[in-house]
Amino acid sequence: MKRKVRVIVLLLGIICLTWPGNVLAQQKKSVNERILEILIEKNIITKDQYEDLLQQAKEEESDKPETRKTTFAKMEKEDESPRATAGFKRGFYVESADKRSRILFRGRLHSDFKGYLGDNPQHDSFFIRRARLALAGRVYQYYAFRIEAEFAKGGARLNDAFVNFQYYKPVQFIVGQFKVPFSMEEMHSDNWIDFMERSIANKISPSRDIGMMFHGGIGDQIFYYQLGYFNGYKLNKPSDADDGKDLAGRAVVAPFLRSGSKAVEGLRLGASFTWGNENLAKNQWWNSGNWTTAAGTIYMGMSDGVVQNGTRIRGGAELYWDWGSTKLQSEYMIVKLGGLENGAVRNDYNIWGGYVSLSHCLTGEKFVFKNGKPGRIIPLRPFRLNGGGWGAFQVGARLEQVKGDRGLLTQGFVDPSQYTNRAAGVTFGINWYPVDMVRVMLNYYHMDFGDSIAVGDTTIDNEDVIMTRVELAL
Repeated sequence: MKRKVRVIVLLLGIICLTWPGNVLAQQKKSVNERILEILIEKNIITKDQYEDLLQQAKEEESDKPETRKTTFAKMEKEDESPRATAGFKRGFYVESADKRSRILFRGRLHSDFKGYLGDNPQHDSFFIRRARLALAGRVYQYYAFRIEAEFAKGGARLNDAFVNFQYYKPVQFIVGQFKVPFSMEEMHSDNWIDFMERSIANKISPSRDIGMMFHGGIGDQIFYYQLGYFNGYKLNKPSDADDGKDLAGRAVVAPFLRSGSKAVEGLRLGASFTWGNENLAKNQWWNSGNWTTAAGTIYMGMSDGVVQNGTRIRGGAELYWDWGSTKLQSEYMIVKLGGLENGAVRNDYNIWGGYVSLSHCLTGEKFVFKNGKPGRIIPLRPFRLNGGGWGAFQVGARLEQVKGDRGLLTQGFVDPSQYTNRAAGVTFGINWYPVDMVRVMLNYYHMDFGDSIAVGDTTIDNEDVIMTRVELAL
């Protein structure tokens, strides 16, 4: 009987090998597998016998030297193939094998304290100034993106959400929600600004909005430009509040960048503007109609019922000059509020402001300027407990001022019993960077008000505040 089975198996094998069209090649199965399938189809063997014989055939095949050699070669080839990478470099990242796509995990935490000096009735307080998480990066080399949420404002709020098309570096196109190109100080990340808060003049700047923009650098950053079209409303709004839109632009030139002179190659001059027709109540304005100090005290606030129904124009001039470890920075800006209405009263008013600041790195770090804005300070010798450096130390001082037309008070657009139309002050600061992602800050500022302002049940003519911050920036 066994001899008969062997003869049948042999005959079937010969038939399979010589069958027209090469059935085995079409099925891409081994000879043993095909023979066993035919045997089970003819009921010559049982299903259990089929499974046992198939397993035995596979084991015998894998033990052949040529099979092992092919398998090992395949494994080695797979090990040598490019793979995606992950790591940490000022934040966590994942990068594709071809390096054309990259995802960055970003975040920042600013933990603050403010303490009022003198007779100021406001309360000293610890608070979280900023707590943000972000995803950024690029896909297929040419499409950069950023999505950032803020969690320190009593709930989650979308901050940045944009895609940047960067086929050609001198002419890039960005669309989504991002910063309007106005003011060098506003463009400078709050992770790296010289003081804990921007100057009081910064309240003229529109900050973030939804729109689109062309931007780019020419001649190795000798000239940098931004030109965009925006809602002219507030950030993170599902739709605009009117049909008016804002045109905004900014340009920065480095006239002596290639001069070879260390004294003047760090000089930058800039200008910016916004223009648009608005029909907005004061609570729909970019700053809700309030101008505040670094501690958040409102010193000039528009009255309820004030509406702007006209043209809003901003203009700004910028100066930046770094030489080695020292930096001078200054701006002047103005906003013209056309068609400002308060009941039956209608008029045009101007509010202008500016600042000048001087900073110096005591430990020798150099200031940098790239893509139309100041950069970050990286310690030359990071702080280490077991020896090494002490990190970077920076000191700075700033003068600042804001002034609005007197008619804002006399015509009731600003309540003279509560607010003033002008403020001026000085800020001093010292920053310690133990490493490039951590900063400890200490600021003192003094602010004088043109008229007494109401705070709680009392009035004050000036404000003195000590502020501290511990900052982590990924």
